[in-house]
Amino acid sequence: MNISTYLSQKGTVSPEFVEKVKRIVGEDNVSDRESDLIAYSLDYWLYGVFLSQYGSLPSLPSLVVSPANREEIQGVLSCANEYKVQITPFGGGSGVHGGAVPLDASVVLNLQRMNGFLHLEETSLVAEFESGIIGANLERELNYRGYSLGNIPQSLFCSTLGGWIATRAAGQFSTKYGKIEDMVLGMEVVLPDGSFLDIKPEPRRSTGPSLKDLFIGGEGTLGIVTRATVAVHPLPEATLKQSFIFDSVGRALDVVRLILRGDARPAVVRIFDEAESERYFEDIGRKVTIIFISEGDSDFVGLNGSVIERISKGNGGYSHGENPADIWLKKRFDIGLGCVLMQLGGVVDTIEVVSLFTDAARLYGDMIASMYAVEGAIMVSGHFSHFYPEGACLYITFVGFPKDPFRYYHDTWTAATEAALKNNASISHHHGIGFWRRPFMEQEHGVSGMELLRRIKSALDPNGILNRGKLV
Repeated sequence: MNISTYLSQKGTVSPEFVEKVKRIVGEDNVSDRESDLIAYSLDYWLYGVFLSQYGSLPSLPSLVVSPANREEIQGVLSCANEYKVQITPFGGGSGVHGGAVPLDASVVLNLQRMNGFLHLEETSLVAEFESGIIGANLERELNYRGYSLGNIPQSLFCSTLGGWIATRAAGQFSTKYGKIEDMVLGMEVVLPDGSFLDIKPEPRRSTGPSLKDLFIGGEGTLGIVTRATVAVHPLPEATLKQSFIFDSVGRALDVVRLILRGDARPAVVRIFDEAESERYFEDIGRKVTIIFISEGDSDFVGLNGSVIERISKGNGGYSHGENPADIWLKKRFDIGLGCVLMQLGGVVDTIEVVSLFTDAARLYGDMIASMYAVEGAIMVSGHFSHFYPEGACLYITFVGFPKDPFRYYHDTWTAATEAALKNNASISHHHGIGFWRRPFMEQEHGVSGMELLRRIKSALDPNGILNRGKLV
């Protein structure tokens, strides 16, 4: 099986389209240079990165266009409809499922020039940013003023606000602050035909179905978010770090469930299985580890810590102090090992799914076993990294040194996703769908659900302009 079965190489667009677009965004902001086409040919989809090491890119765009504002995006999309040119929106390129790969040699619409901090409204605790701002810069703007969004993904330094919205992203402190869909109050969107939609920021309203939810998780297929208003939080007054060791993943899950069943809300909760504990925490070895980080008002933080300690120790946990949380905080942005393994010929990737607590322990066991059963696997490990009173997100890393890398990658993803569906899990929690998960969308949503998504796509984008081949 060859990747070229699925993806196309570089094509061309009409010279008339190119000239019109140059007049809209400026000649310096339209490029067909080979270096730029290569740079915008893939995101951080690890199989695409693996292919690029051997000189085989998943797909090349025809052109890279970099608008400066909403009006320029409107002009580009109007031209794209006129000339039937496909457009792939591109933020930071940190997505891990090929969502920004320009299928069928489409034109990449690079949003990185639209990176402004617009305003902070402290009374209402809201801030507005352009969608192309990098997450770390967004946080710096807020931190300087005494606030935080609370969304701190591993990709903080290379992902954008628009990308977070497009994939329903989650940060490492999500147990307290929620996911991006909990943070976005309003947004401005350019629709596929070039028209403009302004969804005003309100905390809650009852005016029919939520229009913003068409674009949160839409992966750039239904519209392009140009700016968004988000809820922010004052920087925490106090922080408390705790860790506990358990004899099984199931026991650890039950402890977290009991903690969240009450009113305790740590910002970070992470359960590391035996393999990941051994890799992260040398002094713990092959035990299951939970780390908790609570932050906020000092009185509430202290109360949180007391509840966590009482329930953890009361259910067989042994306290291991602050050190595991400190180690995780130090290592949490380090993804260098995957690149090293790929340079040595390995195939590396991650899979995240989400389930109710009822299914979580069984889901973990079945996914690990099914992925280990694929020929070529050498390591499969997991942690639970985002928690709710109802359930949790399971995040699995796998490494293989197979004879046929593409077959191994395909079979591992298939085995993992089928195990997730069998155990009533959703196939994605915060990485989105992109290229690889699309074949499983009908099992996720059902025939009627997918038909509804297709009708929405057809109604908003009858010419199939935006991010064609993704989501539906």
